[in-house]
Amino acid sequence: MNNDNVNNETTNDLLVGVMERQIKRQYILIIVLILGIVLETAGWLVYESQYDKVVITQEAQTDGGGDVKVSGVGSGEITNGESDTSN
Repeated sequence: MNNDNVNNETTNDLLVGVMERQIKRQYILIIVLILGIVLETAGWLVYESQYDKVVITQEAQTDGGGDVKVSGVGSGEITNGESDTSN
């Protein structure tokens, strides 16, 4: 056998082994990253679920002129339309 052929086969086997280890490491990295995303999403859902949902309802009334008066949230009434300065 030629000495060059032996060296080429040995080098080829070494390179194949290195590539197989790198591919295995990449698969492990991909699995770890996917698990990280799943755990982050689950943690976010747990964090958000500890707060109560607040629903604010407002009632609107119209006066004789067609202006809408909204009451409920804030420190007073919110009037949409022409203002009445006599209040």
